[in-house]
Amino acid sequence: MFAGQDADATTRARSYFTGYQPSSPQIALFQDGKLVFMLERKNIEGRAAADIATDLTAAFDRYCD
Repeated sequence: MFAGQDADATTRARSYFTGYQPSSPQIALFQDGKLVFMLERKNIEGRAAADIATDLTAAFDRYCD
């Protein structure tokens, strides 16, 4: 979802991100309706795509069957 495209969807999505400041970009992973992993802007910007992919792969390996 792109925050600038749908304000209602953005507000609803961010309601699930308690404890995290709104930011863009931001990548969230949910399991059984619960937020289990968050990659915030500060963890994305300035990093190589391969490093971000490593973080996402580790999260999927940990939380997804």
